[in-house]
Amino acid sequence: MSSPISGIVAWAVIGYLAVGLAGWLWVVRGTDADRFDNQMGRLVIHMGLWCIVALLMYRCASTPTIDDPANQLALGCVLMTTTHLYSIGRLVSADPEPDIVWRNQRNAGLVALAATASIVLTAASTRYSGRTVDLRRTGDALGIGCAFAVPLTYNTFVFARSCLGAVRDIDTPRAARIVSFGMIGTTAVIWGAQALSLSQLATGWPDGPQLSLVPAAFTLFVATGSTLLAVPLVAELVLRAGMDRATRTCRRLLPLWRDLTAAVPEIVMPADARHGSDPATRLLRMTVEIRDAMLHLGAYLPAEADETQRDTVPEPEWNRGITDYAHRLSRAAQARKAGLPPAGTGAPPPLPLGAHDFDAELALLIDLARIWPQAKAAVE
Repeated sequence: MSSPISGIVAWAVIGYLAVGLAGWLWVVRGTDADRFDNQMGRLVIHMGLWCIVALLMYRCASTPTIDDPANQLALGCVLMTTTHLYSIGRLVSADPEPDIVWRNQRNAGLVALAATASIVLTAASTRYSGRTVDLRRTGDALGIGCAFAVPLTYNTFVFARSCLGAVRDIDTPRAARIVSFGMIGTTAVIWGAQALSLSQLATGWPDGPQLSLVPAAFTLFVATGSTLLAVPLVAELVLRAGMDRATRTCRRLLPLWRDLTAAVPEIVMPADARHGSDPATRLLRMTVEIRDAMLHLGAYLPAEADETQRDTVPEPEWNRGITDYAHRLSRAAQARKAGLPPAGTGAPPPLPLGAHDFDAELALLIDLARIWPQAKAAVE
């Protein structure tokens, strides 16, 4: 076999990566995300394309040695992949302007191209002299090894350092921490393979014309990295499908919000064009508007719940207060929409139970929204 990776595994990894790249391309082209996310998405797509080319070059190799031109070009593609890791690391660490990001990427790419040319020319010169190109203690092997190892080590070090910084940052979300840990681990695999290759170059151990660890480690890196990068992709797809927690909560609150803001339309805040599609912002605005509407309707609340209507919506004892309040609030909304004068009972607390933080208040509003359709039907 010309490759240490079987054809089934290699083609499966290539197909897996291609599907992930298609998802990233769809997300990046159709997103209104900010500048950072768009740059990150473009770098990931470009890096993935280079990964596919590298894996295809390894499949085209006729021998597992570095004497094969396909393996030499594959090393160049691996270096181009690491240049994008370098740019991602710089983007995460410094968040530079777009022109700086792509200038850094261009410079790193030129270095990778120069290193690839050095590998190809050194191998061609060695073959022209009638010698075999392999990883032994020779000047040719030293030149090829340094041309590959130096930029690869530097690029992956910058990337791993940025991942470590993200792990240490207390504000980093849990999912991002998992991705960062995983990327550090897969980068360490590449370092291990490179260390063994350099050990063979320096000491001759282990014996053999060439180690096959680089393509194997790179394939493992691609498979693991594709899985880790699928985490934010899946999160974005869930967000677009409206299945995230904030969007689901907004849907549960929508009937309550719609009826209360119809009674008190002046409290509805104008939508922010920059954050109008952000589910978390939408949920916060909806919660604030429901609370403001209830405060405005406080003067219209009946003094007591109607006992007859109480019994139409049987509730456990612990939820009786919410049920009664839902009936009274529904009457208050109808009274204000009809232009009736306030009931004159003052403005009681917006909910019968205390809510000391946003999560507690949101839980109470969800309970109120759950009861609201029955309470509304009971007073109509």
